Amino acid sequence: MNWQRTKSIFILTFLVLNLFLGYQLYLKNDINNISRLTDQPLEERLANNEISLSEKLPKYKEKQTLISAQRYKFSEEEKKSPAKNVSLDKASTDITLHYDLSKPMDLPKKDTKDLISELNQFVEENITRGKEYAFYEWDKKSNVIWFTQVYQEKKVFYNPTNFGIVSEGKDFDVPNGMIMFKLDDKGNLTNFTQTYLFITRQGAFQQIISPSKALEKLLETNLQKGDHIQKVELGHYSLVGEGEVQVYTPTWFIETKDGQYLVNATDSSIQVLTEKAE
Repeated sequence: MNWQRTKSIFILTFLVLNLFLGYQLYLKNDINNISRLTDQPLEERLANNEISLSEKLPKYKEKQTLISAQRYKFSEEEKKSPAKNVSLDKASTDITLHYDLSKPMDLPKKDTKDLISELNQFVEENITRGKEYAFYEWDKKSNVIWFTQVYQEKKVFYNPTNFGIVSEGKDFDVPNGMIMFKLDDKGNLTNFTQTYLFITRQGAFQQIISPSKALEKLLETNLQKGDHIQKVELGHYSLVGEGEVQVYTPTWFIETKDGQYLVNATDSSIQVLTEKAE
């Protein structure tokens, strides 16, 4: 027997074994480190990524239901506006109301909050079921301001990229449950279009994820280091864009300086509404 050769084999075997055990220890430590990072409080994880919040996370009810909705048909009485300088356009139908102002309405130019506040008052005082709508989006490029329907204090969310379809004037292409205000080149209100949804609860109450969990999910996929979170809001969103009856699920709307995201509050899936390209 060649003891020198046998000795070399034993040394080599122990070396390989040590390398294997060292690699296993490294994997174990790596997994533990990942686990510790995951177990970190959200505040620490955001701070580590230099992500800030404009305001505290909103309070919410832990159990919510789906809702179903369909386009509402306005009665002849509901089509009338109490405002003297507002008239129903002939292009209107039972489900989409087009109104013209005989004289453009002057709106605040310098302060966005003042403009929204004045439009809110106009909606409540002059539009059928106006108290059931809230400000949603201002497309300054197109001079269009959107108000969306609110159900039980939660907005119905939409994808802003679909709003441009309205310019084609097709009746059913006007987003459901919204008011579209059209401004002239001077920023004054000239006309608006209204649709409304008849909404009912759908199914039993179910547990939804918290705004913290929604942020954690987004932190894993879309949030970037240094992001500033401007808004976190619970509302309803439909994954189906067509059909007379649609089902909307509880959804977290999260807006940063560079993007808008929807996080499904029941299955944690994410939909990107807008996102600035890197």
